[in-house]
Amino acid sequence: MRFREVLLVIVLLAVGLVVYEAQTGKWDLHFGWEDDVFGWGKEFTYEESLTIPGPLPSSLDVANSHGWIEVRGADRESVQLTFQKKVRRRDEAEAKAVADNLHFKVDRTSGKLSLSTNRDEFTRRNFETGFILTVPRGLAVAIVNSYGRVKVEGVREADIRDSHGPISVDGVAGRCRLEGTYEDIEASNLRADCQVVGSHADVKVLSAAGDLRIETSYAEIRFEDIGGKADITGTHSSVEGRRVKGPVTVDTSYEKTVLSDVGAVRVRARHAAVEVSDVRGDCDVQTSYEPVQARDVEGGFVVVGTNAAVSAINVKGGEISVTTSYENVDLAGFSARVRVDVRHGNVTLGPSELKLPMEVRAEYANIDLGWPAGETCPVEAQSRGGSVHWGLAARPDVEKRNGTSLVKAFAGHAGGPAVTLSTTYGDIRIEEKSAKI
Repeated sequence: MRFREVLLVIVLLAVGLVVYEAQTGKWDLHFGWEDDVFGWGKEFTYEESLTIPGPLPSSLDVANSHGWIEVRGADRESVQLTFQKKVRRRDEAEAKAVADNLHFKVDRTSGKLSLSTNRDEFTRRNFETGFILTVPRGLAVAIVNSYGRVKVEGVREADIRDSHGPISVDGVAGRCRLEGTYEDIEASNLRADCQVVGSHADVKVLSAAGDLRIETSYAEIRFEDIGGKADITGTHSSVEGRRVKGPVTVDTSYEKTVLSDVGAVRVRARHAAVEVSDVRGDCDVQTSYEPVQARDVEGGFVVVGTNAAVSAINVKGGEISVTTSYENVDLAGFSARVRVDVRHGNVTLGPSELKLPMEVRAEYANIDLGWPAGETCPVEAQSRGGSVHWGLAARPDVEKRNGTSLVKAFAGHAGGPAVTLSTTYGDIRIEEKSAKI
Protein backbone atom coordinates (compact mmCIF):
# COMPACT_ATOMS: atom_id res chain seq x y z
CA MET A 1 0.00 0.00 0.00
CA ARG A 2 1.34 3.41 -0.98
CA PHE A 3 2.03 6.12 1.57
CA ARG A 4 -0.86 8.29 0.31
CA GLU A 5 -3.27 5.39 0.68
CA VAL A 6 -2.07 4.69 4.22
CA LEU A 7 -2.46 8.38 5.10
CA LEU A 8 -5.97 8.44 3.63
CA VAL A 9 -6.98 5.42 5.75
CA ILE A 10 -5.64 7.10 8.89
CA VAL A 11 -7.54 10.34 8.12
CA LEU A 12 -10.79 8.46 7.46
CA LEU A 13 -10.44 6.54 10.72
CA ALA A 14 -9.79 9.78 12.62
CA VAL A 15 -12.81 11.49 11.06
CA GLY A 16 -14.98 8.48 11.85
CA LEU A 17 -13.84 8.54 15.47
CA VAL A 18 -14.63 12.26 15.80
CA VAL A 19 -18.10 11.82 14.28
CA TYR A 20 -18.84 8.85 16.53
CA GLU A 21 -17.76 10.68 19.68
CA ALA A 22 -19.82 13.70 18.70
CA GLN A 23 -22.94 11.66 17.95
CA THR A 24 -22.70 9.84 21.26
CA GLY A 25 -22.34 13.14 23.09
CA LYS A 26 -18.87 12.49 24.43
CA TRP A 27 -17.43 15.37 22.39
CA ASP A 28 -19.20 18.65 21.72
CA LEU A 29 -18.46 19.97 18.21
CA HIS A 30 -20.62 23.10 18.49
CA PHE A 31 -17.88 25.70 18.50
CA GLY A 32 -19.75 29.00 18.76
CA TRP A 33 -16.94 31.01 17.22
CA GLU A 34 -18.76 34.31 17.77
CA ASP A 35 -18.51 33.94 21.56
CA ASP A 36 -15.10 32.37 22.11
CA VAL A 37 -12.13 32.28 19.80
CA PHE A 38 -11.45 28.71 20.95
CA GLY A 39 -15.07 27.62 20.47
CA TRP A 40 -15.90 26.70 24.08
CA GLY A 41 -18.59 29.32 24.63
CA LYS A 42 -19.23 31.16 27.89
CA GLU A 43 -19.54 29.47 31.28
CA PHE A 44 -22.64 29.91 33.43
CA THR A 45 -23.05 28.49 36.96
CA TYR A 46 -26.25 27.29 38.61
CA GLU A 47 -26.99 25.68 41.96
CA GLU A 48 -29.78 23.88 43.76
CA SER A 49 -30.02 22.37 47.25
CA LEU A 50 -31.88 19.64 49.07
CA THR A 51 -32.00 18.28 52.62
CA ILE A 52 -32.50 14.50 52.77
CA PRO A 53 -33.95 13.68 56.20
CA GLY A 54 -33.19 10.64 58.32
CA PRO A 55 -33.39 7.90 59.16
CA LEU A 56 -30.81 7.07 56.52
CA PRO A 57 -29.28 3.82 55.23
CA SER A 58 -25.79 2.98 56.47
CA SER A 59 -24.14 3.68 53.10
CA LEU A 60 -24.11 6.42 50.48
CA ASP A 61 -23.27 5.92 46.78
CA VAL A 62 -22.46 8.89 44.54
CA ALA A 63 -21.96 8.54 40.77
CA ASN A 64 -20.84 11.52 38.74
CA SER A 65 -19.01 12.29 35.51
CA HIS A 66 -17.10 15.34 34.35
CA GLY A 67 -17.39 17.12 37.66
CA TRP A 68 -16.46 17.10 41.32
CA ILE A 69 -17.63 15.58 44.57
CA GLU A 70 -17.04 16.80 48.13
CA VAL A 71 -18.29 14.87 51.15
CA ARG A 72 -17.85 16.00 54.75
CA GLY A 73 -18.95 14.01 57.79
CA ALA A 74 -20.61 15.90 60.63
CA ASP A 75 -22.65 15.28 63.78
CA ARG A 76 -26.05 15.21 62.11
CA GLU A 77 -28.78 12.75 61.08
CA SER A 78 -29.68 14.18 57.65
CA VAL A 79 -27.83 14.79 54.39
CA GLN A 80 -27.41 18.32 53.11
CA LEU A 81 -26.93 18.31 49.34
CA THR A 82 -25.80 21.17 47.13
CA PHE A 83 -25.79 20.37 43.41
CA GLN A 84 -23.77 22.70 41.21
CA LYS A 85 -23.91 22.98 37.42
CA LYS A 86 -21.41 24.70 35.14
CA VAL A 87 -22.74 25.00 31.61
CA ARG A 88 -20.91 26.38 28.54
CA ARG A 89 -23.11 27.87 25.83
CA ARG A 90 -23.23 30.90 23.52
CA ASP A 91 -25.55 32.88 25.80
CA GLU A 92 -27.28 32.67 29.17
CA ALA A 93 -30.68 31.76 27.74
CA GLU A 94 -29.25 28.70 26.05
CA ALA A 95 -27.26 27.78 29.18
CA LYS A 96 -30.30 28.16 31.46
CA ALA A 97 -32.36 25.91 29.22
CA VAL A 98 -29.73 23.21 29.68
CA ALA A 99 -29.44 23.81 33.44
CA ASP A 100 -33.22 23.61 33.92
CA ASN A 101 -33.18 20.09 32.48
CA LEU A 102 -29.99 18.96 34.22
CA HIS A 103 -30.79 17.38 37.61
CA PHE A 104 -29.50 15.09 40.31
CA LYS A 105 -31.31 11.84 41.04
CA VAL A 106 -31.96 10.32 44.47
CA ASP A 107 -32.64 6.61 44.97
CA ARG A 108 -33.35 4.95 48.34
CA THR A 109 -34.89 1.73 47.11
CA SER A 110 -31.81 -0.53 47.18
CA GLY A 111 -31.10 -0.37 50.90
CA LYS A 112 -28.67 2.49 50.43
CA LEU A 113 -28.83 6.14 49.48
CA SER A 114 -27.72 6.66 45.87
CA LEU A 115 -27.08 9.95 44.11
CA SER A 116 -26.44 10.42 40.39
CA THR A 117 -27.25 12.75 37.48
CA ASN A 118 -29.25 12.57 34.27
CA ARG A 119 -26.20 13.41 32.16
CA ASP A 120 -26.81 10.50 29.83
CA GLU A 121 -30.07 12.08 28.67
CA PHE A 122 -28.15 14.84 26.86
CA THR A 123 -26.73 14.34 23.37
CA ARG A 124 -24.78 17.58 23.56
CA ARG A 125 -23.15 18.10 26.93
CA ASN A 126 -20.34 20.57 27.43
CA PHE A 127 -21.20 20.95 31.10
CA GLU A 128 -19.89 19.85 34.50
CA THR A 129 -21.76 18.79 37.62
CA GLY A 130 -20.71 18.81 41.24
CA PHE A 131 -22.04 17.28 44.47
CA ILE A 132 -21.24 19.02 47.77
CA LEU A 133 -22.53 16.92 50.67
CA THR A 134 -22.61 17.16 54.45
CA VAL A 135 -23.49 13.73 55.84
CA PRO A 136 -23.63 11.84 59.16
CA ARG A 137 -20.21 10.60 60.30
CA GLY A 138 -21.49 7.03 60.50
CA LEU A 139 -22.05 6.69 56.74
CA ALA A 140 -19.93 4.48 54.53
CA VAL A 141 -19.34 6.38 51.28
CA ALA A 142 -18.77 4.87 47.82
CA ILE A 143 -17.94 7.29 44.98
CA VAL A 144 -17.46 6.90 41.24
CA ASN A 145 -16.32 10.00 39.38
CA SER A 146 -14.33 11.07 36.32
CA TYR A 147 -12.52 14.17 35.12
CA GLY A 148 -12.82 16.04 38.39
CA ARG A 149 -11.72 16.13 42.02
CA VAL A 150 -13.06 14.04 44.88
CA LYS A 151 -12.62 15.15 48.47
CA VAL A 152 -13.91 13.15 51.45
CA GLU A 153 -13.40 13.71 55.16
CA GLY A 154 -14.81 12.51 58.47
CA VAL A 155 -16.88 9.50 57.33
CA ARG A 156 -17.01 5.87 58.50
CA GLU A 157 -15.63 4.22 55.33
CA ALA A 158 -14.55 5.46 51.91
CA ASP A 159 -14.43 3.59 48.59
CA ILE A 160 -13.48 6.00 45.80
CA ARG A 161 -12.84 5.50 42.10
CA ASP A 162 -11.95 8.63 40.15
CA SER A 163 -10.46 8.43 36.67
CA HIS A 164 -8.58 11.56 35.61
CA GLY A 165 -9.23 13.45 38.82
CA PRO A 166 -7.37 14.11 42.09
CA ILE A 167 -8.50 12.28 45.23
CA SER A 168 -8.15 13.59 48.78
CA VAL A 169 -9.40 11.88 51.96
CA ASP A 170 -8.95 12.76 55.61
CA GLY A 171 -10.16 11.38 58.93
CA VAL A 172 -11.80 8.19 57.65
CA ALA A 173 -12.64 5.96 60.63
CA GLY A 174 -12.77 2.58 58.87
CA ARG A 175 -11.64 0.89 55.68
CA CYS A 176 -10.41 3.20 52.94
CA ARG A 177 -9.95 2.16 49.29
CA LEU A 178 -8.85 4.68 46.66
CA GLU A 179 -8.43 4.15 42.93
CA GLY A 180 -7.37 6.78 40.40
CA THR A 181 -5.29 7.58 37.32
CA TYR A 182 -3.15 10.48 36.18
CA GLU A 183 -3.92 12.72 39.19
CA ASP A 184 -2.62 12.89 42.77
CA ILE A 185 -4.07 10.62 45.44
CA GLU A 186 -3.68 11.85 49.02
CA ALA A 187 -4.88 10.38 52.32
CA SER A 188 -4.28 11.47 55.92
CA ASN A 189 -5.38 10.72 59.47
CA LEU A 190 -6.83 7.31 58.65
CA ARG A 191 -7.84 5.11 61.58
CA ALA A 192 -7.83 1.73 59.83
CA ASP A 193 -6.46 -0.05 56.74
CA CYS A 194 -5.91 1.78 53.46
CA GLN A 195 -5.59 0.43 49.91
CA VAL A 196 -4.56 2.63 46.98
CA VAL A 197 -4.62 1.55 43.33
CA GLY A 198 -3.36 3.95 40.71
CA SER A 199 -1.72 4.39 37.34
CA HIS A 200 0.45 7.41 36.57
CA ALA A 201 -0.87 8.80 39.85
CA ASP A 202 1.37 10.11 42.64
CA VAL A 203 0.35 8.71 46.03
CA LYS A 204 0.79 10.26 49.48
CA VAL A 205 -0.48 8.61 52.67
CA LEU A 206 0.27 10.45 55.91
CA SER A 207 -0.84 8.67 59.09
CA ALA A 208 -2.82 5.44 58.82
CA ALA A 209 -3.46 3.34 61.92
CA GLY A 210 -3.81 0.04 60.03
CA ASP A 211 -2.10 -1.72 57.13
CA LEU A 212 -1.24 0.10 53.91
CA ARG A 213 -1.23 -1.34 50.40
CA ILE A 214 -0.28 0.72 47.34
CA GLU A 215 -0.22 -0.34 43.69
CA THR A 216 0.66 2.26 41.09
CA SER A 217 3.01 2.97 38.20
CA TYR A 218 5.07 5.84 36.82
CA ALA A 219 4.56 7.76 40.03
CA GLU A 220 6.00 9.10 43.27
CA ILE A 221 4.95 7.19 46.39
CA ARG A 222 5.27 8.64 49.88
CA PHE A 223 3.95 7.26 53.16
CA GLU A 224 4.55 8.12 56.82
CA ASP A 225 3.31 7.09 60.27
CA ILE A 226 1.76 3.75 59.36
CA GLY A 227 0.47 1.69 62.30
CA GLY A 228 0.60 -1.71 60.56
CA LYS A 229 2.53 -3.12 57.62
CA ALA A 230 3.12 -1.51 54.22
CA ASP A 231 3.07 -3.39 50.90
CA ILE A 232 4.14 -1.25 47.95
CA THR A 233 4.11 -2.14 44.25
CA GLY A 234 5.20 0.64 41.94
CA THR A 235 6.53 0.04 38.45
CA HIS A 236 8.81 2.94 37.46
CA SER A 237 7.93 4.56 40.79
CA SER A 238 10.01 6.21 43.49
CA VAL A 239 9.22 5.11 47.05
CA GLU A 240 9.75 7.04 50.27
CA GLY A 241 8.50 5.62 53.57
CA ARG A 242 9.10 6.68 57.18
CA ARG A 243 7.92 5.58 60.59
CA VAL A 244 6.21 2.30 59.77
CA LYS A 245 5.49 0.10 62.76
CA GLY A 246 5.28 -3.17 60.83
CA PRO A 247 7.27 -4.73 57.98
CA VAL A 248 7.64 -3.03 54.60
CA THR A 249 7.75 -4.77 51.22
CA VAL A 250 8.57 -2.87 48.04
CA ASP A 251 8.54 -4.00 44.42
CA THR A 252 9.59 -1.28 42.00
CA SER A 253 11.91 -0.36 39.13
CA TYR A 254 14.01 2.47 37.73
CA GLU A 255 13.40 4.84 40.67
CA LYS A 256 14.90 5.14 44.14
CA THR A 257 13.50 3.55 47.31
CA VAL A 258 14.17 5.29 50.65
CA LEU A 259 12.93 3.74 53.92
CA SER A 260 13.58 4.97 57.47
CA ASP A 261 12.38 3.92 60.93
CA VAL A 262 10.53 0.84 59.72
CA GLY A 263 10.03 -2.82 60.59
CA ALA A 264 11.61 -5.63 58.61
CA VAL A 265 12.34 -4.67 54.98
CA ARG A 266 12.04 -6.66 51.75
CA VAL A 267 12.82 -4.82 48.50
CA ARG A 268 12.71 -6.24 45.00
CA ALA A 269 13.91 -3.62 42.55
CA ARG A 270 15.26 -3.40 39.03
CA HIS A 271 17.68 -0.68 37.97
CA ALA A 272 16.79 1.13 41.19
CA ALA A 273 18.80 2.49 44.13
CA VAL A 274 17.81 1.42 47.65
CA GLU A 275 18.52 3.34 50.86
CA VAL A 276 17.35 2.10 54.28
CA SER A 277 18.01 3.19 57.87
CA ASP A 278 16.76 2.41 61.37
CA VAL A 279 15.36 -0.99 60.44
CA ARG A 280 13.76 -2.95 63.30
CA GLY A 281 14.28 -6.39 61.81
CA ASP A 282 15.88 -8.07 58.80
CA CYS A 283 16.67 -6.23 55.59
CA ASP A 284 16.47 -8.23 52.35
CA VAL A 285 17.25 -6.40 49.09
CA GLN A 286 17.54 -7.43 45.45
CA THR A 287 18.38 -4.84 42.80
CA SER A 288 20.56 -4.14 39.78
CA TYR A 289 22.80 -1.40 38.39
CA GLU A 290 22.17 0.99 41.31
CA PRO A 291 23.65 1.19 44.85
CA VAL A 292 22.28 -0.25 48.08
CA GLN A 293 22.93 1.71 51.28
CA ALA A 294 21.94 0.65 54.81
CA ARG A 295 22.47 2.08 58.29
CA ASP A 296 21.42 0.84 61.74
CA VAL A 297 19.83 -2.51 60.93
CA GLU A 298 18.79 -4.54 63.97
CA GLY A 299 18.32 -7.79 62.05
CA GLY A 300 20.20 -9.52 59.27
CA PHE A 301 21.26 -7.88 56.03
CA VAL A 302 20.96 -9.77 52.74
CA VAL A 303 21.70 -8.21 49.35
CA VAL A 304 21.67 -9.87 45.95
CA GLY A 305 22.81 -7.34 43.37
CA THR A 306 23.78 -7.24 39.74
CA ASN A 307 26.35 -4.51 39.13
CA ALA A 308 25.22 -2.92 42.40
CA ALA A 309 27.47 -1.21 44.95
CA VAL A 310 26.67 -2.16 48.57
CA SER A 311 27.47 -0.21 51.73
CA ALA A 312 26.23 -0.81 55.27
CA ILE A 313 26.99 0.67 58.70
CA ASN A 314 26.00 -0.81 62.04
CA VAL A 315 24.28 -4.08 61.18
CA LYS A 316 23.53 -5.94 64.43
CA GLY A 317 21.66 -9.01 63.23
CA GLY A 318 22.74 -12.59 62.92
CA GLU A 319 23.93 -12.60 59.30
CA ILE A 320 25.21 -10.36 56.54
CA SER A 321 25.12 -11.89 53.07
CA VAL A 322 26.14 -9.89 50.01
CA THR A 323 26.40 -11.09 46.43
CA THR A 324 27.18 -8.60 43.67
CA SER A 325 29.47 -7.82 40.75
CA TYR A 326 31.44 -4.99 39.14
CA GLU A 327 30.87 -2.67 42.10
CA ASN A 328 32.39 -2.27 45.57
CA VAL A 329 31.17 -3.63 48.91
CA ASP A 330 31.80 -1.58 52.07
CA LEU A 331 30.66 -2.96 55.44
CA ALA A 332 31.46 -1.17 58.71
CA GLY A 333 30.52 -1.35 62.38
CA PHE A 334 28.86 -4.76 62.13
CA SER A 335 28.68 -7.62 64.62
CA ALA A 336 27.23 -10.43 62.54
CA ARG A 337 28.09 -13.56 60.61
CA VAL A 338 29.37 -12.43 57.20
CA ARG A 339 29.46 -13.98 53.75
CA VAL A 340 30.43 -11.87 50.76
CA ASP A 341 30.72 -13.01 47.12
CA VAL A 342 32.03 -10.37 44.71
CA ARG A 343 33.34 -10.37 41.16
CA HIS A 344 35.23 -7.39 39.74
CA GLY A 345 34.58 -5.22 42.79
CA ASN A 346 36.62 -4.35 45.88
CA VAL A 347 35.62 -5.29 49.45
CA THR A 348 36.20 -3.16 52.56
CA LEU A 349 35.35 -4.64 55.99
CA GLY A 350 35.35 -2.79 59.31
CA PRO A 351 33.77 -5.09 61.95
CA SER A 352 33.13 -3.77 65.46
CA GLU A 353 34.08 -7.23 66.85
CA LEU A 354 35.02 -10.71 65.65
CA LYS A 355 32.56 -12.99 67.46
CA LEU A 356 31.03 -14.69 64.42
CA PRO A 357 32.50 -16.31 61.28
CA MET A 358 33.44 -14.17 58.29
CA GLU A 359 33.93 -15.49 54.74
CA VAL A 360 34.78 -13.43 51.67
CA ARG A 361 35.09 -14.97 48.19
CA ALA A 362 36.17 -12.56 45.48
CA GLU A 363 37.42 -12.55 41.91
CA TYR A 364 39.49 -9.77 40.39
CA ALA A 365 39.03 -7.80 43.59
CA ASN A 366 40.97 -6.28 46.48
CA ILE A 367 39.95 -7.06 50.08
CA ASP A 368 40.68 -4.68 52.98
CA LEU A 369 39.95 -5.85 56.53
CA GLY A 370 40.17 -3.48 59.48
CA TRP A 371 40.98 -5.80 62.39
CA PRO A 372 39.37 -4.69 65.70
CA ALA A 373 42.03 -3.89 68.33
CA GLY A 374 42.60 -6.71 70.83
CA GLU A 375 40.58 -9.33 68.92
CA THR A 376 42.00 -12.77 68.10
CA CYS A 377 40.48 -15.57 66.02
CA PRO A 378 41.72 -18.00 63.36
CA VAL A 379 42.25 -16.24 60.04
CA GLU A 380 43.24 -17.50 56.60
CA ALA A 381 43.85 -15.12 53.69
CA GLN A 382 44.73 -16.31 50.20
CA SER A 383 45.24 -14.48 46.92
CA ARG A 384 45.98 -16.13 43.60
CA GLY A 385 47.79 -13.68 41.36
CA GLY A 386 47.95 -11.04 44.11
CA SER A 387 49.50 -10.38 47.52
CA VAL A 388 48.43 -10.68 51.16
CA HIS A 389 49.65 -7.80 53.33
CA TRP A 390 49.70 -8.64 57.06
CA GLY A 391 49.70 -5.51 59.20
CA LEU A 392 49.04 -6.88 62.73
CA ALA A 393 51.67 -6.91 65.48
CA ALA A 394 51.32 -10.69 66.03
CA ARG A 395 53.28 -12.70 63.53
CA PRO A 396 51.34 -15.12 61.28
CA ASP A 397 51.64 -18.88 61.74
CA VAL A 398 52.04 -19.46 57.99
CA GLU A 399 53.17 -17.01 55.32
CA LYS A 400 53.80 -18.15 51.73
CA ARG A 401 54.40 -16.36 48.46
CA ASN A 402 54.85 -18.53 45.35
CA GLY A 403 52.28 -17.32 42.80
CA THR A 404 49.58 -17.81 45.40
CA SER A 405 50.01 -15.65 48.47
CA LEU A 406 48.83 -17.32 51.71
CA VAL A 407 48.70 -16.12 55.33
CA LYS A 408 47.36 -18.09 58.33
CA ALA A 409 47.30 -16.73 61.87
CA PHE A 410 45.90 -17.38 65.37
CA ALA A 411 45.55 -21.10 64.68
CA GLY A 412 45.81 -21.74 68.42
CA HIS A 413 42.41 -20.14 68.92
CA ALA A 414 40.60 -23.05 67.25
CA GLY A 415 36.97 -23.41 68.23
CA GLY A 416 36.25 -19.72 67.88
CA PRO A 417 34.90 -17.93 64.82
CA ALA A 418 37.06 -18.09 61.71
CA VAL A 419 37.92 -15.42 59.16
CA THR A 420 38.42 -16.69 55.61
CA LEU A 421 39.43 -14.29 52.84
CA SER A 422 40.04 -15.42 49.27
CA THR A 423 40.52 -13.53 46.01
CA THR A 424 42.09 -13.79 42.57
CA TYR A 425 44.19 -11.14 40.86
CA GLY A 426 43.76 -8.75 43.76
CA ASP A 427 45.47 -7.86 47.03
CA ILE A 428 44.34 -8.57 50.60
CA ARG A 429 45.23 -6.13 53.37
CA ILE A 430 44.71 -6.88 57.06
CA GLU A 431 45.47 -3.95 59.36
CA GLU A 432 44.57 -3.13 62.94
CA LYS A 433 41.98 -0.41 63.30
CA SER A 434 39.75 1.02 66.00
CA ALA A 435 36.41 -0.75 66.49
CA LYS A 436 34.69 2.65 66.50
CA ILE A 437 33.30 4.02 63.26
